[in-house]
Amino acid sequence: MLKYIKSFLELIYPEKNICQICDTYDENINDKYICNTCFSKLERIENPVCRICNKSLRHNPDLTICNECARDLRSFEKSKSLFSYKGTVKMIIHDYKYCNKTYYYKLFSYLLIEYMKENRYINFDYITAVPLHKIKQRKRGFNQSGLLAKQIGKYFNIPYIDTLKRNNNTEKQSNLSKYARQKNLQNVFDIANNKIPNLVDNADILIIDDIFTTGTTVDECSKILKKNGANRVFVLTLAR
Repeated sequence: MLKYIKSFLELIYPEKNICQICDTYDENINDKYICNTCFSKLERIENPVCRICNKSLRHNPDLTICNECARDLRSFEKSKSLFSYKGTVKMIIHDYKYCNKTYYYKLFSYLLIEYMKENRYINFDYITAVPLHKIKQRKRGFNQSGLLAKQIGKYFNIPYIDTLKRNNNTEKQSNLSKYARQKNLQNVFDIANNKIPNLVDNADILIIDDIFTTGTTVDECSKILKKNGANRVFVLTLAR
């Protein structure tokens, strides 16, 4: 019965060989959710990059660490991002979060998984996501980073756990200066429950988020996790 229901749903909501961005049908798409034309519009971050935060160092190719990471001590070991936050990438992330295009999680998960395989960025004990405040999540209907983290965890067989909670419904970070971002996130994150410290003790954890701007958000999350026993914290985002 379930087999017939699945087949019926695929007729109504076809996904295979359909580009989620432009709705083009192409037999070469298969289960990638994106056509070659749209994929070519996603601007990949290429080397040289900062070995800590993945910021492009094209204008300073002799450096291995960017000025921000040299100046500020990061709580995470390393952060990686796939794309530059501009053009088509910026548009589809916005649509994913604010325009009810929840299905983009399949495309984004596919892109992140392929990147992780290519870069051998897969040796983690747990995977988690930057949390939304319950008011914002109720309004949006989902945590965009949580959907990606669960899909990635399922693929690599990395246990997903909600390690953190957000105490305050803070102002949008992209509207703020770097100093204001730091102040805005002070005491915002906390451990999700009293079982988490035992669970993450001495563990390597991967945090998933959609966008890395200054890194303040993921740094605060990393700080809380390490304070509660995590060994090392890594970060992966779609764009920066």
